[in-house]
Amino acid sequence: MIEKPNFDYTYDHALRKSFSMRLSFAILVIAASVFLAAMLIYFYVSEESMKEETARKAKTELHDAVNQMRMKAVVADAKGEPVSQEQLIEILREVHPYKHSYTLMTDSTGRLVFMSDSTLLVKGMSSVNELRSTMLKGKSGMQEVLKGSDISLLIYEPVGTRGMKAAVVCSRTDILASYKSLIFYGAIAFILGLAILFVSCAIAIYRMVHPLHLFAESAMSIAEGNLDTALPDIRTEDELQQLRQAFEYMQKSLRQYIDDLKVSTASREHLLSELTIAHDIQMGMITKAFPTRDDIDLFASMTPAREVGGDLYDFLIEENELFFIIGDVAGKGVPASLYMAVTRTLFRNLAGNYQSASNIVREINRAIASENDSCIFVTLFVGVLDLRNHVLTYCNAAHNAPVLIPVEGECRYLDVVPNVPVGAVERFEYAEQQIDFEPGCALLLYTDGLTEAMNNQRVLFGKERLLKEMEMTRDVGAADTIKFVQCRVERFADGAEQSDDLTMMFLRHQSQQQFANSKRRLRLKNELAEIERLRSFVLSVCREQETSEPFAHSVNLAVEEIVVNIVNYAYKKGTRGHVDVIAKAEGGMLEFKIEDWGVPFDPTQAEHADTTLGVEERPIGGLGIYLVRTIMDSMSYQRTDDGRNILTLKKKLPTAETKS
Repeated sequence: MIEKPNFDYTYDHALRKSFSMRLSFAILVIAASVFLAAMLIYFYVSEESMKEETARKAKTELHDAVNQMRMKAVVADAKGEPVSQEQLIEILREVHPYKHSYTLMTDSTGRLVFMSDSTLLVKGMSSVNELRSTMLKGKSGMQEVLKGSDISLLIYEPVGTRGMKAAVVCSRTDILASYKSLIFYGAIAFILGLAILFVSCAIAIYRMVHPLHLFAESAMSIAEGNLDTALPDIRTEDELQQLRQAFEYMQKSLRQYIDDLKVSTASREHLLSELTIAHDIQMGMITKAFPTRDDIDLFASMTPAREVGGDLYDFLIEENELFFIIGDVAGKGVPASLYMAVTRTLFRNLAGNYQSASNIVREINRAIASENDSCIFVTLFVGVLDLRNHVLTYCNAAHNAPVLIPVEGECRYLDVVPNVPVGAVERFEYAEQQIDFEPGCALLLYTDGLTEAMNNQRVLFGKERLLKEMEMTRDVGAADTIKFVQCRVERFADGAEQSDDLTMMFLRHQSQQQFANSKRRLRLKNELAEIERLRSFVLSVCREQETSEPFAHSVNLAVEEIVVNIVNYAYKKGTRGHVDVIAKAEGGMLEFKIEDWGVPFDPTQAEHADTTLGVEERPIGGLGIYLVRTIMDSMSYQRTDDGRNILTLKKKLPTAETKS
């Protein structure tokens, strides 16, 4: 059973796990990344302008201080009193544009004569020397210094007295100080913007995704068979509107498909019913009553690959000639089964009038080819066995060569002239062949469904394998041989589905003398309908001994009486059982052993019926046993340890003088 999905679409679920929240978070991450990248680019681009802005104030204060120094020097020179270095330094001490800035002064040799902050000395003389060398390079200017530690901005200008230079050093902290507030308020705005963006995206996307949830519920309802389920009302002309139209179209298509499926299913059920009937009709046409004669042992089977098939077999006995046929219609299904029925009917009509196998095939070919608009052809093998002269005449129409099992020697395929299939060429003259078919010889006829049976590895059963299997069963009866080959094919196929019909016929020819002193066995169900088979069996046994008709009928009457009593009384009502009748002629006596597994009953102990009494005076029963005792020469009973009742009836066969 298909498990139904669970749509837990609560608001909490939507906030934590829904597609809308994942999409909102993705948009938030993208927006934050874009904003940060923009800020970095802005600060990178604005770095020079920030330097200029910072330097402007420092330059102004430094320039004012330098001017004061120059004025002081001019005034001092006018008085004839040279200005001292300390006076100049006092003016420079007042220059302090930023919190972390400091001033310094060098003489004409670049020697550092003043520094307002000793922090630089802590960093080492390399830092001091970098500042001195930078100031010696030019008269005035602005230069980035101390890049290895804290990047600073050096602004210097000549004092104009004794080659001295004054300078102001502004640290990076000072440079970016004016932007701290901008960064702070920008960060707050960034966080608030992201929060507003996240909430807005979540609400907007939630509203967009909510109809998808409704569509999911509608789809589930439709999947459960509710094709009239209402769809969400979408008023926006976007992809959701297209999705709704697609769902609506799907509902209409499913309704139409179900209606069409109902019609096709009803039609298919009707067709399957007709095919079942056709199968029953076809299997009913196949001969299942095989001859009980002792000069031939014949059995056949047909297994269609579909409900109906195109294989056929049949036989007909006319006096001392056995006519038999096996065929395979090209194709499967109903058309092949129709041609199978036509071919079998033609064989039945022609076998009695056309004694030659080639004549039978020729006439079947003309009848089929003359009206063969469908271009369907049939492969056939037709044989005529003369039971008196032991001669087999046969004609092959492109069919598989039968397996010949001789009395002596290995099994081999019968030598056949291929000819052409029946129905292919209307005026074709079929070649006929003939061999001596000695008593004891056997023949296995089959269709290509046997040799072309395939296993799961797509390996064919094959002709060589068939010959080996037949060597194993060369002395087995017809029915057992067919069953054995069927089992071997099923075991070889190992469950692989077969695509072709499988039909087999086994024929063994034996002389009357071979059965004269051998046992014959007949197994009957405990049903009165089997009595007709018993009658044919007993009369056949008596005819083999060339007895008279009155003799045969009297023996049949005795045997039939015993078997009828067993069917009626040996088994409980509704219980299935069987009765075995074994016949044997030996030492001038005809013997019938009747075996059953019913309740014990010894008819030899039954009292003799008094035939002198009238019908009204005689007790019910007893006449049947009296009749058996009167007809047969002896009657004996045995109850075996395995639960069998064995009743043996014997009657002396008439001698040559008695017959005459």
